[in-house]
Amino acid sequence: MADKDSIIVAIELGTSRISGIAGKRKDGSMQILAYAEEKTTSCVKRGIVHNIDKTTQSIKSIISKLQASLKLNINQVYVGIGGQSVRSVKSKVRRNMMTQTYINADHIDAMNDESYNVTVPDCELLGNFAQGFVVDSNVVDDPVGVMGTNIEGEYLNVIARRKLRGNIENCFNNTDVRIAETKLSAYELAKNVLTDQEKRAGSVLVDLGAGTTTVVVYKNNIVRHLVTLPIGSANITQDLMNLEIDEAEAEEVKQKYGNAYIEDSESSDDYLSQTYTTSYDRKVKISEIQHIIEARLTEIIANVKNQISNTPYANQLLGGIVLTGGGANMKNIEKAFANLNLNIDKVRIARSLNQPVIKNSDVKNLSTDNGMGNSIISLLISGDANCVGDEKYDPNGNMFDNDKKEKDIAERRAKEEQETKLENEALQKLEEFKNRVRQGIEDVNRKQQDVAENGKDKKLRQRASDLALDCESLFSEEYEHCIEILSAKDKNKQIIKEAAELRDKMDAAISALRHTIKEQEEANSFLNRLKNAINDMVND
Repeated sequence: MADKDSIIVAIELGTSRISGIAGKRKDGSMQILAYAEEKTTSCVKRGIVHNIDKTTQSIKSIISKLQASLKLNINQVYVGIGGQSVRSVKSKVRRNMMTQTYINADHIDAMNDESYNVTVPDCELLGNFAQGFVVDSNVVDDPVGVMGTNIEGEYLNVIARRKLRGNIENCFNNTDVRIAETKLSAYELAKNVLTDQEKRAGSVLVDLGAGTTTVVVYKNNIVRHLVTLPIGSANITQDLMNLEIDEAEAEEVKQKYGNAYIEDSESSDDYLSQTYTTSYDRKVKISEIQHIIEARLTEIIANVKNQISNTPYANQLLGGIVLTGGGANMKNIEKAFANLNLNIDKVRIARSLNQPVIKNSDVKNLSTDNGMGNSIISLLISGDANCVGDEKYDPNGNMFDNDKKEKDIAERRAKEEQETKLENEALQKLEEFKNRVRQGIEDVNRKQQDVAENGKDKKLRQRASDLALDCESLFSEEYEHCIEILSAKDKNKQIIKEAAELRDKMDAAISALRHTIKEQEEANSFLNRLKNAINDMVND
C-alpha cells in the first residue's frame, strides 16, 4: 500500500481530452492536489491512440503542468486502459488431481495463470475474473480447502487489440516518465461507483463517455461481463453538425436541447414549433434538433440493452442500472434507460464516487459532482506507489539537467530497443526449436516402431540410442536462455507453455524408445537366446 505521504499520479487518454491528476490519501479520503487536461482532436479516437507524436506532446504538456502545481518532479504514472476494442470472453480451465486431494491456493493460482492463455488473433489479455468452480460435479464459490479429484474453473478474460496498450507505451517511451502500471479503467470505475449492495445483488454500470459507452455487469460481487462500445455522446455532436454549425456550437446545442425522454409538456405543438437560430442566422426547429438527438441516443441505449440481454444475468439485476460519465448529465436520461423493458426497476445516476474526495481550492477544470471526473479519480484511487521524486521541479531547468535528462531518455530508449531485439531473436529461435522438437518426436516414435519390429538388429538399436541422445541435446543452454528472456513478459506465456508441452512429449517419446531398446536388448542377449534354445530342445 502507498505511504500516507506518497503522491500518486494518473493519466487517462479519452476521446475528448487527455487528463492527468495527482493526489494523496488523507484521513480515509483522496485529496486531489493537481489536475491538468489537454483537448484532443484526432490523436485519440474512441480511447485508442492514432497519432503517437501529438499524443506524446499532450502527455508531456500535462506532466509539465502537474509538476508545476506539485513543485516536484514526476517519475512514473498510472495509466488507464480503455477503448473500443476492450471486451470480455469466457474460458474454462480443467485439472485432474488423479487422486482425492485437498485443493489449495497454489492449485487455484496455477489455474488462474493457465486461464491467461486465451488466444485471440491480434489481441492481448488485460485482466481476468474467476466466475466460479466445479469440484467433482459440485458447484463451489471458493474451492480452497475442498477435497476433490477433478476441478473446473470458469473465467471472464478481458481482452483488447494489441496496439491499444502498445501505442500508449510508445507515447511514454518518448517522455522522461515511465508507466508504473496500466489499469483497466472500466473495472476501477465500477469498483468506486457501484455500492457493495449493488455489486452483490446484481447491477449494470453504464459509462456514457464522449467516444465510447462502457457496460460492466456485476453479480455476487464478481464482474460477469465487460465491453466498450464504439459509440458515445460525441456521435450526437457530430450528427448536430449536419445542421451546418461547427463542433463547439453543436456541443452547446446538445447541452441546451438534449433530452433523452420527452415529456408530454415538451411534445406540444407550441414547444416543438419553436426555433433555434444558428451562428450563421439559420433557423432550425427544436423538433428537428430533438429528433437528431433522440435517434442517436436510441441507438446507444439499444446497444446497451443488447449487451445486457446477451448475459445470463439479465433477469437477476436487482441492483438496477447505474449511469455515469458526461453523457449521464443529459436531461431525463434515467427515464430513457428505465424503459429498456428488461425487468429492471432501478436506475440511478452516479455523479460522484463512493469514496470521499477532497479537492484543493487551486484545482481547476475538474468537477467531482457531475460524473465526468469519476473515471480518472477512480484511476487515481487505484494507485499505491509514490510517483514523484525528492527533487524540486524546475520549469526552466539548466543545460546540465536538460543534457542529463536527454541522455537518460536516450539510454532508456536504447535499453528498451535492445530488450525488444533480444525478445524477437528469442521468439525466432524458440520457434525453430519447436519445429526441430516436433520433427524429433516424429523421428523418435518412428524409430521406436522400427526397434520393436526389428529388435534383433544391434546396429538399429545403437542408432536409436544415438537418436535419443541427439534429441535430448536440443534442450541446451541456448534453449533455456530463450525461455528466460521470454519469461520477462506475460504476453509470451502461451508460446512458453507450448514449448514446455513439446518438451514433455519429447521426454515421453525418448523414455518409450529407451524402454523398447532395453526390452529388445534383453530379449536378444546371449543368455536369453541360450535359454530360448534350451526351451525349444526340451519342447522337441
